[in-house]
Amino acid sequence: MSSQAAKRRDPIQRARTMVESASGMESDYYGAIVRDVKVGPRREIVLRIETWPKGKSTFGGGFIVTLRFAAIVNYEEVQRYFAKVPVESLHYLRELNESTGCRHVVEMEFDRGGDRIMIIAGKLSKLTHAKPISRRSMVFRRKG
Repeated sequence: MSSQAAKRRDPIQRARTMVESASGMESDYYGAIVRDVKVGPRREIVLRIETWPKGKSTFGGGFIVTLRFAAIVNYEEVQRYFAKVPVESLHYLRELNESTGCRHVVEMEFDRGGDRIMIIAGKLSKLTHAKPISRRSMVFRRKG
């Protein structure tokens, strides 16, 4: 019996930090906040996540990461979970070792309630924006 307990692994040890971009840069999702959720239309979900800025003690001004999950296997469960945008920060967001090239298993846990959701998707893509974009910071110039 003790040999079986020794073989069991903690899921946290088996998981790796979530999604690398094409440049190989990883994002740290600890303390990040889901700012926007778009569900559908074809078994997909798009999450806009603001990450915690490095070297700052207050939140704001971090990178905006857009994660797009497509061909979601457990779509109904994910759709119900994200019916409203969670207002609490993420404890973790990670892709589990069970993932393969055409099957991405991603687990998210939120801080306060400890709510967890697992997303099983056929495709996963990531886009990172340098800073949060606000309309006030945009400058429009006339041609002429």
